[in-house]
Amino acid sequence: MRRAAHLTVTTTALAMALSLSACGGSSGTPAAAAVTGADAVNRCAAGDLTASLGPVSTLEGDQRERQIVLTNRSSRRCAVSGYPGVQLVADAGSSWDLERSPLVNPSRIVLAPGSAAHAALRYLPAEPGVPGAFEATRILVTPPDTTTTTTLTWDDGPLLDQSGATHPGTYVLALTAG
Repeated sequence: MRRAAHLTVTTTALAMALSLSACGGSSGTPAAAAVTGADAVNRCAAGDLTASLGPVSTLEGDQRERQIVLTNRSSRRCAVSGYPGVQLVADAGSSWDLERSPLVNPSRIVLAPGSAAHAALRYLPAEPGVPGAFEATRILVTPPDTTTTTTLTWDDGPLLDQSGATHPGTYVLALTAG
């Protein structure tokens, strides 16, 4: 019994070693070393990133979308994952923290210098001055795993205020590459 258990452990270890060497990159480096190299990329610090808003696009119905773009401005590779913090702010000082939608699964994105990741901000527009309109003038963006916020101008008019809704039509998706 003891010999059979030893043989099973040895066989399993040999199979794992062979599969790792078979999965190596084109340089012949074992997969374990390649994974270690990828894991060695540090997360992006707030100072490594610039935030900007992409153009407006119209989705089904009245819903609109803008990309929140995080660009690596550093001279080294860094990684982001998850959701940016997004808060809309009105001139009167009221604010609205946007919900995070599970429609996109978060993944780790390695950004080379100058490359970007984006998170879609989906929202419902409203007519100016009507009841239920949130008159946003600024948007605060906080990169994942940081506490430093960038203030951008919100120039797409008021949004339908659904800050208390169970399933709001205004939300942010997880970051994706590009």
